[in-house]
Amino acid sequence: MEQRFKIFIAYHINEENIATLLCEYFQSMGIPKEFIYLCALPSNDGKINNIDEINAMLKCSCVNIPILSMKFLESAFCTNLTGAFVFDENALLLPVILPEINQNMIYGFMRNIYRVFKLDVSADVAYIYDAVQGSLDIIPPSLTVATNAMNAFINKYTVTVNRITTKSAPTLISSNPAFEQLDVSTDDEMIVLYYILSNQVLEVTKKAIEEWLVEKEIYDVDTENAFKLLATIGYARYHEGALRIDIVTFRRWSKMTEELLPVLSSCVKNHKILSSDIFEDMWYNDELNQTLKLFTAYLIDESVTALTNKSANDPQIQDIIDWENKNHLPHSVSANYKKCLQVFSSNNLIYESDWTIHGSPRKYNLNKSFMNHILSSDFPHRNELFELKTGSRN
Repeated sequence: MEQRFKIFIAYHINEENIATLLCEYFQSMGIPKEFIYLCALPSNDGKINNIDEINAMLKCSCVNIPILSMKFLESAFCTNLTGAFVFDENALLLPVILPEINQNMIYGFMRNIYRVFKLDVSADVAYIYDAVQGSLDIIPPSLTVATNAMNAFINKYTVTVNRITTKSAPTLISSNPAFEQLDVSTDDEMIVLYYILSNQVLEVTKKAIEEWLVEKEIYDVDTENAFKLLATIGYARYHEGALRIDIVTFRRWSKMTEELLPVLSSCVKNHKILSSDIFEDMWYNDELNQTLKLFTAYLIDESVTALTNKSANDPQIQDIIDWENKNHLPHSVSANYKKCLQVFSSNNLIYESDWTIHGSPRKYNLNKSFMNHILSSDFPHRNELFELKTGSRN
């Protein structure tokens, strides 16, 4: 039988940033990147094109690590893959749980015989590495390197999870009597209702809501769920991507706008996280390496607000090369452009704005507050980026 050499990390697409952190931790501990397979799986939307690749990788994985989240457990694709892990007797299974998951929630799901691990517990992280290192027969780093790498990983993971928790924490329904007349119970409904009342519209489309969510940098809102729930109130109607509130219900809501908007607004704020704040967190937590900082310098110097993502002959890469040549810089940014896109996208600094027929992103736009922040004359890191450019010249 062919030797198994891959570390298979499976995760829901929403947890890509956490999977990337785990991959980077393994690399910092001496495990070559080519030994790690990151497998992102979508929700139940049918948009998956890597089944053959997954099957091939399953046959050569020696350790399988599913990152279990609520989104993971709700996805048929993700749970089916974990089923394949359970019945694979030739590979270790090391399930990782995020803070929203506990042992009882996966009772029966994984035979109840597998130990689960938390990525903010040093003993668990050490156990995972030891298992991986033993399976690959990789020479471990020194104790100092290992300790520093683990501490850095746990710190970055904690910051990442705290961001997710902050933006997705459920909002308590106000004790205001007006809310008893609304008959809403989820944040999804409240955020869409905020849009309806603040814009005073009877009808709204999913597209309009989703574009507004992107513009305002509001996350973890299930528009489909909101529309379906709001459509049960009064004589509302949800059809062909549009929600129409009946006039009687709308008039009733409108009379309560002054009382409702402040509480609805607080719900919106619970789901809002500015990309400018994320960028500053990354900067001060040393999550931006020299290449990522030079990538930021490129965005500023060339006033870039949109980025292409073509599989071959990407004009954006040539534009970066021209900028590097103009500034007498090595081609580190152009050579790592796809990685820069991945890091910025996973941290919500940029967002997908156009797709191929297969559902892959072919264009990204800078999130609004991040764009305004770095292109502002008051951007606080201009001098540092200038010094970095001059110090990096050939």
